[in-house]
Amino acid sequence: MTASPRYGTRWIVTVVLAASIVLLVAFGMAAFDAAQDRWAWRLADLDRNELHLLAVPESIEDGTVVEESSGHVVVEYSREITDWMGAPTGEVETICYQFPFADPDDFREVPCP
Repeated sequence: MTASPRYGTRWIVTVVLAASIVLLVAFGMAAFDAAQDRWAWRLADLDRNELHLLAVPESIEDGTVVEESSGHVVVEYSREITDWMGAPTGEVETICYQFPFADPDDFREVPCP
């Protein structure tokens, strides 16, 4: 009997295991990035719930009101950007949403004033 088939099997197992680990890490990082992109929408959704209870700008809890009219309110959400290790980079990301008082469920992202 020769030992070559066993060594070939070890290489195959090693390559498949390494490829699986690389794929898992890549999918994990992609999922983390996708979840990070929705941070402002999540806060806006919480404020939408507050506007359903009381349709006045003072009911906004998670953002800052930057524009107000009789029919809608524009709210700014800001956060400090961090690198992939979680350390702050010193940059701030700002996103604004407009909430109509008549139907807060119809909120949408708008350019910040």
